[in-house]
Amino acid sequence: MKIIVAGGSGFIGSHIVDVLQEQGQEVLIYDLEAPRYGQACAFVRGDTRDVDRMAQIMKPGDIVYLIAAEANVNRFFESPRFSNDITANATLAVLEAARRASVSRVILASTEWVYGSLPETVEESIITEDTHYAQNPDHLYTSSKIASELFCKNYRELYGVNYTIMRYGIPFGERARPETVTPIFIRRIIRSEPITIHGDGSQSRQFIYVKDLAKGNAACLSTAAENQIFNLNGTKRVSVLQIVKTLEEILGKKATLNFVEDRKGNFKGRFISSEKAGVLLGWSPALEYEEAMKMYVEWFLKND
Repeated sequence: MKIIVAGGSGFIGSHIVDVLQEQGQEVLIYDLEAPRYGQACAFVRGDTRDVDRMAQIMKPGDIVYLIAAEANVNRFFESPRFSNDITANATLAVLEAARRASVSRVILASTEWVYGSLPETVEESIITEDTHYAQNPDHLYTSSKIASELFCKNYRELYGVNYTIMRYGIPFGERARPETVTPIFIRRIIRSEPITIHGDGSQSRQFIYVKDLAKGNAACLSTAAENQIFNLNGTKRVSVLQIVKTLEEILGKKATLNFVEDRKGNFKGRFISSEKAGVLLGWSPALEYEEAMKMYVEWFLKND
């Protein structure tokens, strides 16, 4: 059996490959870009929407991680058709390839956004994997991810293709895309440039250190994860203003803040429980947010 990581050359995917190789797994990266972080494993250049090409590299019994998708919410807003094509439509293509090749399972990277934002008139509650999808998704990104999850469930019921769905919190850490919030904030503080805050900065996310997230992904190889959904999140909610404060303390420098109108459809945040992953998979984040951020900033200052 080999493990195919579609999107294994990217930010999260490359860390997953690292963990899988450390565990002695046979890994193949399927990506449009060649591995660039020193992963010494098989590589096939290809598009996740190419059903025939993917089916050719899959063998019965293989496990496929589908990490590749549109990860930039702003691009989803700007280019909805293309972004959906490489997210929901690509998921359908991978599932079809998996059906043709009789693979063991498809493991899908999804997001906490599928739960939607909590209306201000509704009392806060803890969200688990049994919580319903957002009934009125307020962003195209959310809708596309919900569709991807539903396709996995459909292919299980209709064709017997097994799945695992992983709903990520917001990852940060080494190799993060430059346009994500944490590296943007670090650079602006260092350069004494103003940081733009959309809304009042109270919106929160459950940030998860990418190396902890990668271990959670690897834990999903367990047979206990088959046809299950898992939240893989940080243990606490961190607001935008808390990100700034944490970085100010680590860098020893104050930030200049510029508050502007909030983005349309911006996810406000809800508390997502990852208890199920702890019980069934024995996984929980090893590092607290502040501790992991210190490690990331140290790496960032050496590599930026």
